[in-house]
Amino acid sequence: MENYVKAQNIARETMHALHGFITVGMNEKQIYEEAIALMTQKGSNGWWYHGLGALVLLGSRSIESVSGTQYQPSEDNRVAENDIITIDLAPTLDGYWGDYARTIFVEGGEVAREDQPGNQEFQLGLAAEQAIHAKLMAIASPVMTFETLFWELNAEIKTLGFENLDFHGNLGHSIEFDEADRIYIEEGNQVTFAECGKPFTLEPHIRKMGGVFGYKREDIYYFDEDSVLKRL
Repeated sequence: MENYVKAQNIARETMHALHGFITVGMNEKQIYEEAIALMTQKGSNGWWYHGLGALVLLGSRSIESVSGTQYQPSEDNRVAENDIITIDLAPTLDGYWGDYARTIFVEGGEVAREDQPGNQEFQLGLAAEQAIHAKLMAIASPVMTFETLFWELNAEIKTLGFENLDFHGNLGHSIEFDEADRIYIEEGNQVTFAECGKPFTLEPHIRKMGGVFGYKREDIYYFDEDSVLKRL
């Protein structure tokens, strides 16, 4: 697990640094390029997700669910005075993956402290993401199937007044060495977490029903030798 921790820390530290880098008027491409540079400096020697190290989506684009095979950072979409930025990072360290996403909040021209927006709408989006992750921690077990978790968490999303924006409808995936081997938290997947035997992500991409902003929060989880769920 040590190598996974190192890879995930590259992403986590990069996200922290981006909070201090982003300013009003920057475009997606500038933020994307800084994310790549930071992850490279911190030791990433590849990008496991279709060769793409980062997905950066600003403002109204935050509701878009885009495949890495199609994504291009925009030079025209720029950070506004009150805005959100969803960033999904995918560093690779000697074949081991990091996979980490957060929504960054901009209020009154300033980037809010991590996970501390003052705007009520932003607070609701963040709280919903945190509630979905908390639900995972409360209900997941090694004998649960990926599909069961899919239905449980989608029900939670609806209860919170949000909708799932993922273009495939899934909520996360197993951590592999070949991206083609991933299995998903999706309808029809009857594999249990014990049978999978690998770390997995939870990455709900959601918006308030009728809302204009999308929120995303991703962490890697695993069951330890005592079958206790842990966040990497």
